[in-house]
Amino acid sequence: MRRRFLSLALALCTLTLLTLSACTAENRFESSTALEDGYSSSIAEASADAANETPHGNALQISVGGKDFTAVLEENAAVRALAARLPLTVTMEELNGNEKYYDLPQDLPTDPEQPGTIQAGDLMLYGSNCLVLFYESFDSAYAYTRLGRIADPAGLAEAVGNGTAEVTFRMQTSENIPDSNGENKMLVAYFSATGTTRPLAEYAANSLDADLYEIVPEVLYTADDLNYTNGSSRANREQSDPSARPTISGSVENMGDYNVVLLGYPIWHGQAPKIICTFLESYDFSGKTIVPFCTSHSSGIGSSDTNLHALAPGADWRSGRRFPGGTSRETITDWIDGLELPRTTAATGIGTFDFETRTVMLNSGYAMPINGLGTYSLTGETCFHSVSAALERGVRLIDTAYMYHNEAEVGRAVRESGIPREDIFVITKLYPSQFANAEAAIDQALESMGLDYIDMMLLHHPGEGDVAAYQAMERAVAEGKLRSIGLSNWYVEELEAFLPRVDITPALVQNEIHPYYQENDVIPYIQSLGIVVQGWYPLGGRGHTAELLGDEVISGIAAAHGKSSAQVILRWNLQKGVVVIPGSSNPDHIQENTELYDFELTEAEMARINALDRNEKHDWY
Repeated sequence: MRRRFLSLALALCTLTLLTLSACTAENRFESSTALEDGYSSSIAEASADAANETPHGNALQISVGGKDFTAVLEENAAVRALAARLPLTVTMEELNGNEKYYDLPQDLPTDPEQPGTIQAGDLMLYGSNCLVLFYESFDSAYAYTRLGRIADPAGLAEAVGNGTAEVTFRMQTSENIPDSNGENKMLVAYFSATGTTRPLAEYAANSLDADLYEIVPEVLYTADDLNYTNGSSRANREQSDPSARPTISGSVENMGDYNVVLLGYPIWHGQAPKIICTFLESYDFSGKTIVPFCTSHSSGIGSSDTNLHALAPGADWRSGRRFPGGTSRETITDWIDGLELPRTTAATGIGTFDFETRTVMLNSGYAMPINGLGTYSLTGETCFHSVSAALERGVRLIDTAYMYHNEAEVGRAVRESGIPREDIFVITKLYPSQFANAEAAIDQALESMGLDYIDMMLLHHPGEGDVAAYQAMERAVAEGKLRSIGLSNWYVEELEAFLPRVDITPALVQNEIHPYYQENDVIPYIQSLGIVVQGWYPLGGRGHTAELLGDEVISGIAAAHGKSSAQVILRWNLQKGVVVIPGSSNPDHIQENTELYDFELTEAEMARINALDRNEKHDWY
């Protein structure tokens, strides 16, 4: 039979989140009776069966025939290698009456066993490059490498059908999967002056297994306060005053735990109530996804959601949608099912910073330190001694590149450190001038550094032949020369064009990031793809470091913590989920740059640094 492979290769660890978003643009205040009556019946009927239960642990989502199934994965080399190639959308051909299969573009590591009875829902690797999904149980004499098993295969046979069936495989990393402590990483926050928005918020939280938080004003609104026909009513005065910020009673104590926030409100004179502004200005939403939702009788979304964007510039804002009174549960469910939002990795740990081990798990299955030493401008013996000093002081991440002309010195320092090779993470880069002969360039890097393998290789920046060079790095991963691969100086447009053309999702994207150039639109996008972000020039770069370290906001925060400005900037990056690689040849500065884990910036301090963004790039990349 003909077998066909269709790779979308968008990113590891992205998954369709069941999420709710809605809004409105009603040019008057919320009216309670009609909307409450309309919502109460439809939502109440759906609330009992809305929750979607998902197993804990390393999991794979399989979407086929309009249904989603979850496979709990094994812990083995084949699974890790497969994960690096996800997500995949493929057309499966029928092999026989028990299974569907497709060929992989590259061989995976194998550990075959003769399973005897195969159960419906088993996911196996036959040989080294044939992935098999079983939808009926039977006895087998063939040897397979076990990858995992669908927890509940009911309906799988009908979903795959009798002939070909398009299937999408994704690693499951959803916000609404509780972590090992049972904490939920999705929050539904809402304000409802008359109770109209409340049922919708409760339904969303229930169906998503999210935490629910009501934004309650310190002084509750009365009927007179909400009388929109009275120009001097409290609500009218607030909506007319750009600086109005009604005080909120209480707060979200653990806002840092959430990565997706659904934000609900009524529409007052075409905009969100000013208490929503208070809420947004009370926390640091950098890297979080915000989905606004609201209710009204008839009007559309207007500008009620987009006008809020400036209050949380570091967030990934999604478009909202209005729901009128009487909305059916089918309409709401369809909207939830149709939203695609980034997920964190509570289930797998991928992309999540571990501040105890000071590492992050990459989508390639390897752990990488979250702060290290950059070696740009370090050459000769200066480079060797700087890397040696860093390794002596506990640094385990070293960044170099072909164009730095110091790979040999970096490799010598690593080899002579006395530290086990597997404890040191080395990054290097291919320059565009090497793209045409990437295989030889990879071998040259290994030879220059005198290493058996390289932990991470990046393409230094986009250029002619970059896809072919990346494909050469993919082959080097299969050959064991490289463990992880990624990109440097790739932004949203470049990534959107590049990713569909390669098989292995980049494990890392390294870009210029510092308080004056924060990339608030780029970082959440990259992280939403399950790709770790690393920042070069974290302290501003040559010619700009003194200005950044002397910034009054940063130096003031540093004084409050008894830390240096450099330490505050590096900690700010880490709390945004950005790996840092400051460069230095000064052993004292190298030591200082490692002391980032005995203090934490508050939400307010993070917000103050976020406000320093000038979109001021300090290099041409």
